[in-house]
Amino acid sequence: MVAPALSMTSTRARIRVLARLLGAASAIVGLVAATLLAVALTDLAQRRLAAGLWLLAVIVAVRWSSSTLAGLWGEHAGDVIRDQWRRALPTHFTRPRSERERGRGDLALAIERVADEPTLDLLAASAGVALLGLGVLWWAGGWLSLAITIGLLALAVPLYQRAGRRSEAVSHEYVERRALLASRQLELLHHTPELRALGAVGFGADEIAAISDSEHLVALRAIRVALESSLVTEFLSGVSIGLVAMVAGFALLGARTTLTHALIAVLVTSELFLHVRRYGVEFHRRENATASLNLLATSLTTASRFVGDALIVATDLVTQASPASVNLRVQFGDRVLVTGPSGSGKTTLLQTLVDWRSPVRGEVRRTSSAIGYVSAESALVSGTLRENLMVGGELDDDVMRVCLGSLGLVGTRFGNLDTVLLADGRGFSTGERVRLVLARALLADAALLVLDDVAGVLDEVARGRVRDVLEQRRDVAVIEATVDRPLLNSFGQHVVVAT
Repeated sequence: MVAPALSMTSTRARIRVLARLLGAASAIVGLVAATLLAVALTDLAQRRLAAGLWLLAVIVAVRWSSSTLAGLWGEHAGDVIRDQWRRALPTHFTRPRSERERGRGDLALAIERVADEPTLDLLAASAGVALLGLGVLWWAGGWLSLAITIGLLALAVPLYQRAGRRSEAVSHEYVERRALLASRQLELLHHTPELRALGAVGFGADEIAAISDSEHLVALRAIRVALESSLVTEFLSGVSIGLVAMVAGFALLGARTTLTHALIAVLVTSELFLHVRRYGVEFHRRENATASLNLLATSLTTASRFVGDALIVATDLVTQASPASVNLRVQFGDRVLVTGPSGSGKTTLLQTLVDWRSPVRGEVRRTSSAIGYVSAESALVSGTLRENLMVGGELDDDVMRVCLGSLGLVGTRFGNLDTVLLADGRGFSTGERVRLVLARALLADAALLVLDDVAGVLDEVARGRVRDVLEQRRDVAVIEATVDRPLLNSFGQHVVVAT
């Protein structure tokens, strides 16, 4: 992940520079176009139709070209960033996430929001450079027009921020409510047979209806906040343009300015607020892009990998479940026993070692070789038995049957590799499913097996079969966690996890 991360950083830096240059150019083009538009309108007012129409056509063409170029570049830059993050996304799936997070599709949404960053940088640069229009406004409209515009701009900033924060809070609440609705629906559907047997289906329906109604209310509040924000920005820009037009009109009536200068003051004020308004109303999107970038940087970062004689090296490792630090070095063929009472954090330690969880402190380095993780919760995928054992590789059927037989998985269900498995291996006992997952890891030539308290779900015969197979594979390292009854007979290292 180091090289892709560096690539994304350099690409993002280049895109940000280009965004700022294009934003500055867009603002300058806008200010120049506003000034020239005042000249064109003056020509038309003084019946110089040919010059006025020609200049007007040039202005329209330049403005259209500038806007189209900025839009196309923003889409292209967004696609580049989106593609880079999507290529890094598969690394995230090495870490299990909660059902609620999976239901939200938070990373996919984060990638879409980060892809907005080039456009947002462009808008920020254009708003900043557009402030140069204040100098033009002072030259064309005088100090009063300048004071009015600066005052309303200063007033707009806190109002933009307030509206943006309210919108952000409501949006966050809506996402949470929607995630709750999705996860609760799935949970209640999963338990429908039990609820129906108890005559309590109405309980689930009423709860879903209540959550759905609250989601709709939050959505309506989000729309109302967005409309209020839009009204604020339009009101301030309208007031500013109107007051500057009034000042310019009185100056024109008093013969203290020319028509061209008056028009320049009004049009430059409009152009200035156009850029500032476009940047201000994107406050919420800017916050989303920043938060999403932090989420992606955290979620798609994998632990450091190395090539050497060790498979895992943990240095002063503190997990999310236990304050005690762990130092561990696992080499090929090592046997490591992890013990501790229920709830002490054995599973958390194992998942931290294999990079399924992030450490609180310390460091874990691991090999790039295959690691097999086997627990009572290990899942199988919908498909044939062959597909589950091969997981995309190429294996001879006889090799797979021999491996299954060595683990005591015999009979018609296991002899026919075209047997279709239900989702999560339903139809198999927990002990059979554990041995199927173990067979999959062995057939993948895993250099390290992590056994998370599996001895308790195996009967004595199955336990002996698994023990014999692992004793024959002395090149494979094994880390076994258990409360009190280990599967293997001897271990070279013993880690005690205290509560």
